[in-house]
Amino acid sequence: MKVSKAAAYALHAMMYMVRHITQLPATSNTIARAEGIPPLYIAKIFQRLVKAQFVKSVKGRKTGYIFVKPPEEISMLELIEAVEGEPLFGDCLLGYCKCGGTPENCLIYAQWKDTTTKIIKVLKDTSLAAAAWNHPEHRFFTLPKDPGTVKKKRHKPTRPKGR
Repeated sequence: MKVSKAAAYALHAMMYMVRHITQLPATSNTIARAEGIPPLYIAKIFQRLVKAQFVKSVKGRKTGYIFVKPPEEISMLELIEAVEGEPLFGDCLLGYCKCGGTPENCLIYAQWKDTTTKIIKVLKDTSLAAAAWNHPEHRFFTLPKDPGTVKKKRHKPTRPKGR
């Protein structure tokens, strides 16, 4: 299992909103700058979060996003699966075999099911608010521009004095 970059960005954007709840609404650009998330990427993420009814867009004098559902009622599992668009774990680690995987006939399936059940429970029992207040604030590392695309300043050659 590997959580996508979109899910990680969504989680950090929502944790930012929890930590700054008294300053909401917050714009996607503000959150993108604060968390080091590409602005175009975060706009797409917020579309998913609005569709999942975690947040809503506010227009007018103070534009941005606010919570629809209290962060204490949003589980980590709900958030990740909403952004991923599918359940976090499949039925079986070896999903391509014809064993009909049950805990009784397949040791790998039994261990997989036991492990994923525990992880799902932890994510289901952990609210967004709890995650935000028990996670250090940080920014995603943004990569520097490709050195090949950075324009270098052209310096005029200097002529020696006296000639």
